[in-house]
Amino acid sequence: MNILLVEDQDDSRKTLSRLIGMRGHKVTQVATAEEAERALATDSFPFLILDWMLPGKSGIDLCRQLRARQDGDEMFILLVTGKTDRADLEMALGAGANDYLTKPIDLSLLNVRLAVAERQIRDLTERNQARIALQQSARTLTDILENTTDGFFALDCAWRFTYVNPEAEALFGRVRKELLGGELWQKFPELRGTTFEQNYRQVMAEQAPIEFEACDPSGTRWFEVHAYPSGGGVSAFFRDVTERKRAEDDRLTKGKIESLGTLAGGIAHDLNNILTVISGNIGLAQLEAPVEEKNLLGCLAKASQAAQEAAHMSSQLLTFSKGGSPVKKIVRMSELLAKSAHFSLHGSNLRAEMDIPPELWPTEVDPTQIEQVINALMINAREAMPSGGMVEISARNVELDDKPGALLPGGRYIKVAIADHGGGVPGDMATKIFDPYFTTKPVSSGLGLSISFSIVKKHGGMLHLEQSSPAGAVFAFYLPAARAEPAVIKTVVSSGLQSTLQRILVMDDEEGIRELTSQLLNTLGYEVTAVTDGVEAVNTYERAMRRGENFQAVILDATIRGGMGGLATISRLRNIDPSVVAIICSGYSDEAALAEFLQYGFRGALPKPFTRRDLADVLQRAFMTSKNEPVFVR
Repeated sequence: MNILLVEDQDDSRKTLSRLIGMRGHKVTQVATAEEAERALATDSFPFLILDWMLPGKSGIDLCRQLRARQDGDEMFILLVTGKTDRADLEMALGAGANDYLTKPIDLSLLNVRLAVAERQIRDLTERNQARIALQQSARTLTDILENTTDGFFALDCAWRFTYVNPEAEALFGRVRKELLGGELWQKFPELRGTTFEQNYRQVMAEQAPIEFEACDPSGTRWFEVHAYPSGGGVSAFFRDVTERKRAEDDRLTKGKIESLGTLAGGIAHDLNNILTVISGNIGLAQLEAPVEEKNLLGCLAKASQAAQEAAHMSSQLLTFSKGGSPVKKIVRMSELLAKSAHFSLHGSNLRAEMDIPPELWPTEVDPTQIEQVINALMINAREAMPSGGMVEISARNVELDDKPGALLPGGRYIKVAIADHGGGVPGDMATKIFDPYFTTKPVSSGLGLSISFSIVKKHGGMLHLEQSSPAGAVFAFYLPAARAEPAVIKTVVSSGLQSTLQRILVMDDEEGIRELTSQLLNTLGYEVTAVTDGVEAVNTYERAMRRGENFQAVILDATIRGGMGGLATISRLRNIDPSVVAIICSGYSDEAALAEFLQYGFRGALPKPFTRRDLADVLQRAFMTSKNEPVFVR
């Protein structure tokens, strides 16, 4: 141990130094208080032995001075004095001495005093080290709290703020100087009666930690909170998880729509088969009905119109079904938005304000489906502002980074936002608006937003409620940008119905559709052979080729229950006859084979339900364009 001995008498100083050194301590000797101060400025001494009477500043004055220092309690001071009066000894202890030793010095008593000092110095050193470690830990904790990305605040037992970190300032929107010392419920009265108050009071009452998520009173921001008892009060870490909650809600919505979409796709497929038979037979009945039977023809016309409306409903179901693909082409979104907005707001008391930059990238979409999305969002805006007003439509080029867990992969997108100035979407409904058949309007089907959600998703994009408040709502959707420019669309004009006898092979597993298609083709002047599946179609086609009675076209159903469907059949037929003129037909009107029929080798596509005119047109165009671009009949 390093000991500083302050004694002005040489003999006493040397004797004390020798005796202390015998206990293995290092002793530094000085004769005055001033020399002691200089020694203390350059070295550390946990143990000081001071003579009371010194030239100049006395030992007791030096003792008082040392105790007044910031580190004054980190040293043990033994005062040596020739005074034996009780009042003097009490003065020594009052000046801050830990112990005293009277002259003349008794060796045995000195050893006792040194032993006591050594033990106390060890305890003092341990306490000082613990205090330094605690201070360092507190500084480290403060640094962590000051720089963490989570908000943190501490409250005492009276709910007063005792600490607020910078992130909490940002999340509260208040500076800490304004909050410290103030009561939580006075500074944030809107928290009364909320989940926040309930849980904070539970932590205070039960002295047990709790974790929870809650939406702020405005209904716009979600927070994740970890609250725990601290010093009789409550401390809490909290973070804004609004984006995460929105992503979870979007994923939940996707799951609901995908499940219902699978069911809807199957229903719509079967419905289209039935509607094909109904509308086709209505068409045949119209051909057979005498011209003078006006009432009968009127009834048939109404039935045909009803069948068309049912077909439109089936098309809507197919739009958000799981299995289909849009029929895409490269377009300019600015033109599509202007056209759709004008159509949607025609005759209303709303007007659109467009904010679309001229350098907006082109995109590859199904124009009809995207018009349906825009129309649904505009109708939503109209319903939100029954008294009229302005709908703001904006579009921007955006580039998204590829991040883990992101709802969209990285890449170039066009972001379209449609903002209204209605009352906003209530917080309890924000997670349900994309659910099929969810609506707050008595005359609405509740399909508009769910179908729009599915359309955008199938285009490789995303539709979501970006913002909602009492001042209005903003819906935004993202679509992948295309690098190519829009092409000039070629139009093939039909020259009329078939006039020379040609042979057609029809493949469909539904007997009613086979019979109807054969009858419709017969009325158009075609000779028809009908089969039930792909194997029979291939065999029939091959036998006809051997006999020299080639089929001029084949119409193949895409899906054959328990048999070979249209895609496998066209592959086999092209091996037999590379120039085969094949038309794909399906109740899934947006099925991939229909949307991209050219790459599979088909010359045309015929979605169900179809009419006699649709059948005539697709055949005529397939014959005319067998070596050019095919035409998709919609």
